[in-house]
Amino acid sequence: MSAPAPERPFDGVVAGPTEAHALGPDYVAAAGKVIASHVRNELAGAAVFDEPAIALAPGPREKWLACRIAMEEYGHHLRFARLAAELELPDPLAGRPLSVFDYPLSTWVEFVVLKAIVDLAEVILMEDLTACSYLPLRELAAKLLPEERFHVSFGKSQTRQLADSGTTAAELQAAVDRLVRLTLPFFGRSRSANNELFRTWGIKHVTNDQTRWQFIERSRQFVEGELGLSYPDVGSEWLV
Repeated sequence: MSAPAPERPFDGVVAGPTEAHALGPDYVAAAGKVIASHVRNELAGAAVFDEPAIALAPGPREKWLACRIAMEEYGHHLRFARLAAELELPDPLAGRPLSVFDYPLSTWVEFVVLKAIVDLAEVILMEDLTACSYLPLRELAAKLLPEERFHVSFGKSQTRQLADSGTTAAELQAAVDRLVRLTLPFFGRSRSANNELFRTWGIKHVTNDQTRWQFIERSRQFVEGELGLSYPDVGSEWLV
């Protein structure tokens, strides 16, 4: 018999798969959806962005860094897949990765701007998971966050170097405009039954719009404050 959904947000700590299943299918579904999403999206990002970037990199050092990032992202996929197996989830690869991974990466400029901006979205989501009620997911998020933050710092550093070395402001601005807008749906709809379920069970603690606005403020600081570029219009079409 499953536990009823708590009237207030669940504030306990669930030590592992046995305890999760004891709480019932609603809790397993909440934790499982988040884990499965990371299984799919870490694999997609490594395959469609990080691995192709090795060939796009302009020199040996950049190729080495791209290799490191690809290796780490494939590693993240494997570690989330292990959580999925331990929780006895159905095939976590059965769903579709996020639409951001449909972006046709074609240049090194796009890749480093992508690391600075799109990977920031992943950092923000993972920061919330460090307070997750499901302890294995909380601990994994805390372990992977330093690598995700490195990916963002790499993207920022490389983007600043390109700006300083003569890459045109117009080329950087175009990449920023495309990738900021592409990332806005990353966080989900404003009205989300899944997000309500996650917050009810303490898997997540903030709404999709709250994480989205964290992303806007933090990415705007980089684009305007560090690059001296314009931040694109963030319309409301992705809020519906």
